[in-house]
Amino acid sequence: MPKTQLAPASRSRQLARIVTETSSPAVMVGLLLLLQPLLSPGVTWLQGTVAAGFTVGLPFCLILWLKRRGSITDHHVGVRSQRAPILAASALSLSFGALVLLLLHAPAVLFGEIGGVFIGLMLCMAANLVWKLSVHSAVAAYIGLTLLAPVSVFGPALALMLASATGWSRVKLGDHTPTQVLAGHLAGCVAFAAALLLP
Repeated sequence: MPKTQLAPASRSRQLARIVTETSSPAVMVGLLLLLQPLLSPGVTWLQGTVAAGFTVGLPFCLILWLKRRGSITDHHVGVRSQRAPILAASALSLSFGALVLLLLHAPAVLFGEIGGVFIGLMLCMAANLVWKLSVHSAVAAYIGLTLLAPVSVFGPALALMLASATGWSRVKLGDHTPTQVLAGHLAGCVAFAAALLLP
């Protein structure tokens, strides 16, 4: 097959890889929490950093350590059977981080953001027991609704673009089916709706 026919597909996969890495849960949730001092009154940089560290920093370090040991296949934890312990450890780290934030007298709005992430984790963990949904897509939907939707009249369109681009990248790379991506989007939307009920 001529190289000219392979090049577009190769570029498409390269773009999908870039989208997947930049929209990974660790990156997206980390940014959401690190930016809280700019987004929410009363949140300090220390509190935002602590929230990001316990919510995504420590769990991602665990993933890298397990990958280096050969206990998991990749840093996106693509094998369903390997996901439950990671999600459980992430929930435990997040809970401990919430206790530290209590000692730091963090405002309720920060606990609301952490609570939304925790709800999303629980939804993904429950689904993971019987099926493999796209955590990338769940987080993209949640972050899009949280950060982009309120920005302007174009916010909802931007949120949809973020979720769609992330979902496309997961399908393009063969890591998920369209159904798993849509299920992830649904989980992210449910987590966002539930987070609105928190302080």
